[in-house]
Amino acid sequence: MKSHARAVVIGGGVVGVSTLYHLTKKGWSDVVLLERSELTAGSTWHAAGLLPLFNMSYTVGQLHKYSVDLYKRLQAETGQDVSFRVTGNLRLATCRERMDEYHKYCGTANTIGVPFRVIGPGEVKELWPLIELGGTSETPAIIGALYHPDDGHIAPADLTTALRKGARAGGAEIHEHTEVTALERTAAGEWRVHTDKGDILAEHVVFATGNYARQTGRMVGLEIPSIPVEHQYIVYDVSPELQAYRKAGGRELAVLRESDKSYYLREERMGWILGPYERVLPTECPSGSARACSRAISSGCCRTWRPRSAGCPRSSTAASRTSSTARSPIHRMAARWSGPPGTCAICG
Repeated sequence: MKSHARAVVIGGGVVGVSTLYHLTKKGWSDVVLLERSELTAGSTWHAAGLLPLFNMSYTVGQLHKYSVDLYKRLQAETGQDVSFRVTGNLRLATCRERMDEYHKYCGTANTIGVPFRVIGPGEVKELWPLIELGGTSETPAIIGALYHPDDGHIAPADLTTALRKGARAGGAEIHEHTEVTALERTAAGEWRVHTDKGDILAEHVVFATGNYARQTGRMVGLEIPSIPVEHQYIVYDVSPELQAYRKAGGRELAVLRESDKSYYLREERMGWILGPYERVLPTECPSGSARACSRAISSGCCRTWRPRSAGCPRSSTAASRTSSTARSPIHRMAARWSGPPGTCAICG
């Protein structure tokens, strides 16, 4: 490992490796990334890989569009398949207020240059033949949707590998199994980065440590108001309905989102990934379960994150696998899910 670098990036997830890649694209070849374990070992490996182009912010929307455009050309540049599936994205609306939001978004999308269509329930059914349009006592009626044809999903680990190749081609160094133990500002204004493999002086240090942002921040005296929270997605086995649809020549279905019930749904190996967002985000802190992020941050008690006890149905793993007998999560099932309020018979 070199003893001096213009910039050191701490953290080897997709954000850290992307930062390294883009530094080299700006002509910064004297850059180093340090990862205490292996690349993608943090939250990147189990991310669902969604690429939502929808965003009401011009700034963030441009970042999203840039990212999707980059992923389309990255394989040609690096030779690494990023497993980018351009399936499209359907954001459902079950109320007039949601449709109003989508119409308001049109101005943002047109300014940024993001292709989209605001569509009615008939076209929703054409794009997603397995959907039930609702309008019964069990499910609200789908009155329309926002469709992004260029959206889809990607494999985060494959993307990270491609960015790593691109960064190394630009002169960057990556050191896995190298833990940063301390940071120290020198009299000359540089940073001395202490690791278990030796020290490195850097003009700039970038934190890309995800779930460990609070711990990394404390190395330089910062209290970063960021807390890891639990989000589970369900990985279904083979869906007979989906299998029959695909065998009949159907294309991969668009990623489905429903903002009012707050879930996403996409295909995964002839089954589904269903990701419902809880209305109260559970986390853990030394003083006990902090059921809401705002409460945890304001109380100052969440200084470390610990997984829930093994007996808790929401413990440890980010994804749960269901049996093949589980009902396929077409719209009727997903719309009935109302989001657990953070209650648990074991942990409260």
